[in-house]
Amino acid sequence: YTKAAKEPLSYVGINSVGLRRRGFATEKIREIQDIYRILYQKNYNTTQALGIIEAEMEATPERDEIIDFIRNSSRGIMKGYSGNY
Repeated sequence: YTKAAKEPLSYVGINSVGLRRRGFATEKIREIQDIYRILYQKNYNTTQALGIIEAEMEATPERDEIIDFIRNSSRGIMKGYSGNY
């Protein structure tokens, strides 16, 4: 769902064009954006961000897929947004 750039590689946003091409509704794209905003732009560590996402966002297949992917990652996830892009 995301775009990455820079050196070292880091989060720069979601791939909204790709999501639209794959048939995601505008509401779903906003939901995914909100999830990644909490994860990468709110200065929480990953554990805190996942807790907030679970507590504050409605359970949906997309939300659960993102949470499961992050929790089951053996190598972690890319660094967060630095604002210098």
